[in-house]
Amino acid sequence: MKSDYLVLLLLWLIFPISLWKVIPRSRLREAIATLLLFQMLTWLFSIYLTYFGLLESPVRIFKHATKINFTMEYLAFPFFALLFQLKFPKNAHFIRRVLHYFFWIGIMLTFMFLMGKFTNIMKISMENLIRSFFNFIIELWICRRYVLWIMAHPDFERLETNED
Repeated sequence: MKSDYLVLLLLWLIFPISLWKVIPRSRLREAIATLLLFQMLTWLFSIYLTYFGLLESPVRIFKHATKINFTMEYLAFPFFALLFQLKFPKNAHFIRRVLHYFFWIGIMLTFMFLMGKFTNIMKISMENLIRSFFNFIIELWICRRYVLWIMAHPDFERLETNED
């Protein structure tokens, strides 16, 4: 049990430092939009899945506030979504873009499996992994569309002059 909290602590140390190192300053706006939207999406999907007993997290931060795993939904999965977004092959063929989705979803599912196998942070079954596969496809697609929309409409002049 104490080792599980040590793993959570390490995640809270490693991922933010990695984010600081990985995000180029020129893409900070894109990174913030990706993180915030993916946090919202995973939070909503996790509340739904937890409510119906399809997702369980025995060891978590904020035990009395929520039954979902705050670290996974607020930090780990958005971290992977951000890497997905930053490394997305923009001018590649359709097959390459689909493989990019599968690659990052595979990384996220592997991370989930390892957390479930070696810690009590998540209870993982094959059903959970299959459900998460489709869940992550939807979330990453929505996130990608949203970020493309946000980045296509920069409003830098208004932000710099504080005009409405």
